[in-house]
Amino acid sequence: MSLAAEHPAAQRSNRDRLVVQARRLFAERGYAEVSVDEVAAAAGLTKGAVYYQFKDKADLFRAACEAVMQDVVRHVDAAGRGSGVPRLEELITGGQRMFDAYGSNEAHRLLLIDGPSVLGFGPWLALQEPIGACLVADGLKHYAIAGMVPANQIDALSHLLFGAFIQGVLRIASSPAAERDQTEREVREATGTLLMAFLRGLTPQETK
Repeated sequence: MSLAAEHPAAQRSNRDRLVVQARRLFAERGYAEVSVDEVAAAAGLTKGAVYYQFKDKADLFRAACEAVMQDVVRHVDAAGRGSGVPRLEELITGGQRMFDAYGSNEAHRLLLIDGPSVLGFGPWLALQEPIGACLVADGLKHYAIAGMVPANQIDALSHLLFGAFIQGVLRIASSPAAERDQTEREVREATGTLLMAFLRGLTPQETK
């Protein structure tokens, strides 16, 4: 669910109104093609109102990315949580739902296409932290409890697994439009293969 759906226009603050319109316009046309004036006009506010809330266009873009990322996290968190029992299906299903969440037009354009160049690689990677270091790590904790993953490796493993996933979504995002569906199918299948190979190799004996 998007921010726009959660907060009717009459109840949203000026900042929220700007973020709602910014994420819509950036998703439709891309960062370079959208001006601060256009965002202000779409929100029914003045250009001065934008600069009252944000330092510049890049700061507004960052806020739009953060709002989209919150939607991604909510989607994966709500749809991908398992029963708490370490089964192979849990992380694999969660991984596929991450692809679903990142596949929205807003996530595709803001987080994958424009995000790395506008925000810079470091800040862009940090933006993914709620999924990379929290949701993936949360899933791995079940395996640690079962003695299949050393607890002191959860942080590193979550970053490594999420790194493989983020490379997958970037591959999909950067593929030609005519080939994107095929690329997505291949990436999803390869991700499933990777996770199955990893999880099937986990045994309680490995932690001794």
